[in-house]
Amino acid sequence: MKRLVVAAALVVLPVLATAFSAAESAAESNAADDFQLWNACRPTDLVVEGLNNDAAEIGLTEERIATLARSRLRAARIYSNILSETYLYVRVSVVSGAFDTEVKFNKYLFDPISEISDYAPTWDSAQTGTHGQNASFILQVLSEEVDRFVDEYLRVNAEAC
Repeated sequence: MKRLVVAAALVVLPVLATAFSAAESAAESNAADDFQLWNACRPTDLVVEGLNNDAAEIGLTEERIATLARSRLRAARIYSNILSETYLYVRVSVVSGAFDTEVKFNKYLFDPISEISDYAPTWDSAQTGTHGQNASFILQVLSEEVDRFVDEYLRVNAEAC
């Protein structure tokens, strides 16, 4: 009987340890996700950085970028044109035949050491590549980045949404 109990313990304890480790890892992941994206499902503003002449030469405009991002945020019901505690920052840089996109979620945070509050990015996504003189290709890449933000934002804020 004693051997049976010991054998059962040898089987059950590693399973419990694995389950505890997985739960602990999930809790840490949730805390990181919450820091990055939790906003109680409140709407966020949008800031689009201006473009250079290389972007204009391929027909890429700030308005096209803003329309794309606003549309995605509105569809998810998380857009506001009023700057508050958060905003989504979108930057597209075109240099010759190359491009770089960046999407950042910014929160108004307090640093207790310096006792300063300011906006800081807590989540970001970026892509770099060549565009072949095709502004629509860049917009497609940017669309996927904004969609990724919306998907992750809604996942983290699901309870509040």
